[in-house]
Amino acid sequence: MTGHDTEGATPPVQQGLRDQSRVRGISLGIHGVLIGLLCCWAGGVLGQTVPADLVDIPLEDLFAANVVEPDQKSERRWHLSYRYTRSEFDEYRSGTDTLSYNDVLWNGPTEVRTDDNYPVVPTEIEQEVHSFLLGYEYSPRLFFRLAVPIIEQSTDHISIVPGYDEFNISSDGVGDVVALADYELGRTVNSAWRAIAGVSIPTGSIDEVGDTPRAPGNQQLPYTMQIGSGTWDLPVGIVFDKYDQYVNWGADARAVIRTGTNDRDYRLGHKFSAGGWIKWRELGRFRPGIRVNYRWQGEISGDDVSLLLPNPRFPYPAPVVDPTAFGGQQIDVSVFADVDLSDDWSVYAEYSRPVWFNLNGPQSAENFHLTIGLSTTF
Repeated sequence: MTGHDTEGATPPVQQGLRDQSRVRGISLGIHGVLIGLLCCWAGGVLGQTVPADLVDIPLEDLFAANVVEPDQKSERRWHLSYRYTRSEFDEYRSGTDTLSYNDVLWNGPTEVRTDDNYPVVPTEIEQEVHSFLLGYEYSPRLFFRLAVPIIEQSTDHISIVPGYDEFNISSDGVGDVVALADYELGRTVNSAWRAIAGVSIPTGSIDEVGDTPRAPGNQQLPYTMQIGSGTWDLPVGIVFDKYDQYVNWGADARAVIRTGTNDRDYRLGHKFSAGGWIKWRELGRFRPGIRVNYRWQGEISGDDVSLLLPNPRFPYPAPVVDPTAFGGQQIDVSVFADVDLSDDWSVYAEYSRPVWFNLNGPQSAENFHLTIGLSTTF
């Protein structure tokens, strides 16, 4: 992809003045994005509640519409994408503090039991999602998208329960299917505003079972090992895209609003994110970029009573079954790149790491998030 062709269109002096103006405009725009991010961060700090929630397609994948830039109009209306994402969680946080596994593990009668230590502690959590996304451009302003995730999860544990000193549980299946509508609110020569809204259909299982120390045989697995939310949820968002000669940049705000409670009498926390990005255009088919993203998620509301122990003082055997040990805030920094393989095919890669946490804990914290995608239009 290339920028607008301006060669020979204006005299050199006028062109130079326009270039300076353009650079100043880009700089002011980037500063505006950064200021907006800081405002979002400051507002988020006032809350008490990022997620150890592993059941959703990442919001970035749901909202990654195949936006057609002003100089790239196409007659192709169908868009098909495959995205592979991998996330790993391997240490604990409570608020902004880092905790060791020994800090979270209750060592039995020789140690005082508190609300912040547990007889069973997950250590390394791995999640892989294969997302299939089908999009249709109904008109130049209206775009529909359907996302189907296939989720695989695995969690290592340590515990004080005999026979379960170290053990692993896993689950997999089709997650919640998401349908989205992407509507262009307005467009100038080199910018666009879009609104996105949709529905998440509770097709993912919330009845996954496995062998845990809670009792002999298979029992209900914790919230983090379930494949779906169990509720009809509403993803919404607004996106601003700016297309300059040498860079694209923009900002967005997105949320997932949970509705009601599921058949197991709980509801996952609402989710919100706000971010900004910049992507360089004038490198031929290769377009790298960087993104900063703020995320917030609320606690789980309600309890799956099948996860509780018959102990009124300490009913939660592990932090992943304690609804108050979910949710919080984090800021991520990502590097990404688009590469056009041909006029019809492109690949996408992104690597993201958190740089700041304030979590309702103790809970597992995300170590990194990796996405690799392949897209085509037809």
